Amino acid sequence: MKAFLLALALCCLLAASASGQTITSIRIANSGCVYTVGISTEPCPIGPGMVLHVYGRGFGAIGGGVGLCDCPDMTTTQWSDTEVTGIVGVVTGPPSSIVLETWGGGYSNAVSYYALAPLITEIDVGSCSYIPNRSKNLCAVGVGEAITIHGNYFGPPQGQVATCDCAAATIQSWDPGWPVNASPYDNTIVAIANQAVCGSTIMVDAGYMWSNPVPYTTCAAP
Repeated sequence: MKAFLLALALCCLLAASASGQTITSIRIANSGCVYTVGISTEPCPIGPGMVLHVYGRGFGAIGGGVGLCDCPDMTTTQWSDTEVTGIVGVVTGPPSSIVLETWGGGYSNAVSYYALAPLITEIDVGSCSYIPNRSKNLCAVGVGEAITIHGNYFGPPQGQVATCDCAAATIQSWDPGWPVNASPYDNTIVAIANQAVCGSTIMVDAGYMWSNPVPYTTCAAP
């Protein structure tokens, strides 16, 4: 009798384990980075717009959600019991982790990742263009001036642009290409400066993470 009960308990334990929501690995399509639970030691870098594949078991046939922070889930494009694919919207950290929630409300194990902050690669103000760590002359920014900001990992939802420790710039457009071509690269923001301070910088806040600071001047070029 004891042997029967022990076998029954073991059988139930294995069944529960088999039906549990478990992430075994993830892959980032854009970079090719793969993280395998229990084997990999370095988390994959992930930014908004990247295509994320989540592999495992017990995900269920009906779509649930995949969260990368205490924020909206990523946009799911494919869901099966063993694989989920989607486009990352918001990242934050540290700590940063991926958790899958099934349709019935079950949660998977957490898988760590490295959140990529927005990166400004160029700003345009009028006819002036400035590339960080490459351009010699700063662009002049004045109150009411339109600033076009180019870079990576801006993503949705709309964040903010700071021109100083003051009122945020007014956003005219935020990565308008996202709805038709969600991408982590070549993102664009257009913002109007509400204040400009000599010696300050332009920064982008996307998903609660700040970009690299890009300096500007308040004096027009001679």
